[in-house]
Amino acid sequence: MPQLERGEIVVERLTGTRVMIINATADELTVRFPDGRLEDRFAFEVERPQTFLDVVRDLLAATLAWPPRAIEYPRAVPPRPQLVRQN
Repeated sequence: MPQLERGEIVVERLTGTRVMIINATADELTVRFPDGRLEDRFAFEVERPQTFLDVVRDLLAATLAWPPRAIEYPRAVPPRPQLVRQN
């Protein structure tokens, strides 16, 4: 991942929330959420937001992959006989 700098807007991978980088060291980041709270994150927990070209590329790739492959559902498994204790 390229070096992230103070003031950059990134997306938290877990929630998809956009956050602003307040402080960046080697692998640790301090980020500010839209509600004002500060939290520490590791660099692998955030990513740069997608650009318009990324969205167009993803839509084009999905369109060219049409029609989707048939979904194979698992075969029905017959019920197992129940064990019965004799009184």
